[in-house]
Amino acid sequence: KKYLQKMRVILISSIIAEAIMSVHSFQPQRQSFRRPSPLAMNRRDWLVKSTASILTTQTILAIKPQYSNAAQQQDSSSSPVQLIQDGRDALTSLLDNWERATVDCTFADVPRELLEAKNKELLLEKASTFALFDKSTSVETCKTTNRIVRDYLGVTGKGPMVGMDKKLRKALDYVDPDRLDDYVAEIEEFSQSMSKAASLSYTAGVADVDSVNNFNKGEQNKDENSNLEQTRRAIMDAKKSMDRILDMFV
Repeated sequence: KKYLQKMRVILISSIIAEAIMSVHSFQPQRQSFRRPSPLAMNRRDWLVKSTASILTTQTILAIKPQYSNAAQQQDSSSSPVQLIQDGRDALTSLLDNWERATVDCTFADVPRELLEAKNKELLLEKASTFALFDKSTSVETCKTTNRIVRDYLGVTGKGPMVGMDKKLRKALDYVDPDRLDDYVAEIEEFSQSMSKAASLSYTAGVADVDSVNNFNKGEQNKDENSNLEQTRRAIMDAKKSMDRILDMFV
């Protein structure tokens, strides 16, 4: 848009310049018939210059408000502080909805007792009903998943946390000058927490027992040392760092 606006100004300026040149080039032809008085020439020059000034002023006034509004919109939508706020809000939302984000209950298993040898005939009967087994006898089971967590962390290239380290560095100009050292130290703490969360979240998807083995809905193994639980704690630390960072802006 800025390029198009500059081109408009250049085009209008060239038109004005051509108009001025055409007036001056026309003067010698008129001099062959009658030499205009100095007063008439002064009036002609004044008219040309006034017209050029008015057109230029109108062009600038027409363009300047549009540019100003666009700049204000860009500042409000791409301010480093706002981008950091958006990232903090994303982590807050993830933590508030942790179980919903990390437990996938879209699985259905045959009850274990149905697989026992004494129930072989019943199993065959249920299997013939719906090709595999009677769905009314199936059990809804779950697994833990790291997919949504990693999306929120930005490691998959999605969400407001993508490139957060760079956004934090860009926000240095908004920091209280008396707290610059604290700001740099907090960025380091945040980066360490995010690196830890990214690493643990990946491991949680391939090594945690509940991510590999199905469990009945509502019967998740609450392992405080699981990779997924350690991921949650690392995200909490990163979110706290972002809270402290946002308090340092003026």
